[in-house]
Amino acid sequence: MNLRRLLRPLRSRLLFLIPIAPALLVACNKEDPQSTFGTSGPIADTQASLFIFIFWIAVVVFVLVEGALIYSILKFRRRGSSDDSLPEQIHGNTKLEIIWTIIPVFILIAIAIPTIKTIYDHDGPPSDQGPVLEVNVRAHQWWWEIDYPGEDVVTSNEIHIPVGQWVNFTMHSDDVIHSFWVPKLAGKLDIIPGDVRQLAMKADEAGFFFGQCAEFCGEAHAKMRFRVKAEEPEEFQNWLDSMRRPPVELVSDDAVAGQTVFAANCSSCHATNTWQAPAARNERTRLAGLRTAFIGNIEDSAVIPAPNLTHFATRATLGAGLVELNSENLIKWIADPDDVKEGNRMADLAAPYRNNSLSSDDVRQLSAYLLELKPVAADAVMDTSSGGATEGTAEERGEAVFTGSSGCSGCHSTGSDDLVGPGLAGLSSRSSDAEIHQSIVDPSAVIVKDFPDSVMPQIFGSTLSSDELNDLIAYLKSL
Repeated sequence: MNLRRLLRPLRSRLLFLIPIAPALLVACNKEDPQSTFGTSGPIADTQASLFIFIFWIAVVVFVLVEGALIYSILKFRRRGSSDDSLPEQIHGNTKLEIIWTIIPVFILIAIAIPTIKTIYDHDGPPSDQGPVLEVNVRAHQWWWEIDYPGEDVVTSNEIHIPVGQWVNFTMHSDDVIHSFWVPKLAGKLDIIPGDVRQLAMKADEAGFFFGQCAEFCGEAHAKMRFRVKAEEPEEFQNWLDSMRRPPVELVSDDAVAGQTVFAANCSSCHATNTWQAPAARNERTRLAGLRTAFIGNIEDSAVIPAPNLTHFATRATLGAGLVELNSENLIKWIADPDDVKEGNRMADLAAPYRNNSLSSDDVRQLSAYLLELKPVAADAVMDTSSGGATEGTAEERGEAVFTGSSGCSGCHSTGSDDLVGPGLAGLSSRSSDAEIHQSIVDPSAVIVKDFPDSVMPQIFGSTLSSDELNDLIAYLKSL
């Protein structure tokens, strides 16, 4: 066999690789939003350096092994004039076997030392580099719940962090195994149900960084994304402050009408009132109650934990980081969530989609309402002691509380139909004023038969003024 005949199959294989090579090179583009090569934080930078170190060791090993293999194939190939006798056998060569055993041991030691050091160095944020920001993350199918403990700030799918400050993420899963991954800031970490995982990272520069669930978690896994917005410390503090301010007054007629549509159709799963500290502190309990209600009746449940929408219009993305937030995309999302994000549960569980009861006007009004959910300016003068109407009869003011940010209408019908909670028609004939008051401020005191516990938030004693409570009771008695 001559050398030309031996190399002929290799030429055809090399030609096959020519169109694939550009794709492989593009995959290493450090400017790609989810590339691990263009790092923006010390954790990702250390991990990338470790990868490059191991990569070049692997390259050297590959070249030496493959070089020796190719050399042996060419030098000791069978020639036409050779006989059929076996070549010299070298098995049992003690010196050679010791050499090719010791060399891999040293290679593995060279890889293990920096790897183990990196693992221990990345076990939590440094204790000598200033205060650490704590952020709680809870993964759901298929979105992310974000909570800043001690700050009374709750949001979803977009995480704000300050540049130059270490952040410690404490992570939980609400259902299946997920994996939290922000390629340019840190490596991925699996989030396992029933376990608490922690991951530290720091951003060295401002920017909007792509995040992704990196563990298959169901039908919409590929679209379970999120964003991390790193901003200067002053801007980050301004954002925290803005999340604790009340929303601006609705301007357009569509937004005003959309608030009523939202209260009647969306507020049983989505919250918009966690700018209030008691509501923010209760949000985890509220979502846990919705989860319990969903698990207890998966086939027919009309509720499930859903993303917090407080000051929704300040976000940049929609659908867990899937598309840009604008009126066109939001209308598409509300009209048919499955068309934007296949597999999401809103279309399967929410009553308006089951009953096909959302009209085009409803969709437009909901979109207008959500796009006006912004905090008032920092220098705005507002009386936040009361969130209800100040004019009209007690029943009219109570109706405003019922349909407003309290979210009562999302769980209770004003007729005899049962939703998440019982229908309220004829309440005055079966309950006294004192009993109605107790059911609002301490809902766990008496649980109506066949209804789940811990679903109704225990916050209204703090978020509603005494006047609002009296107006709400007057309205409920009028039903």
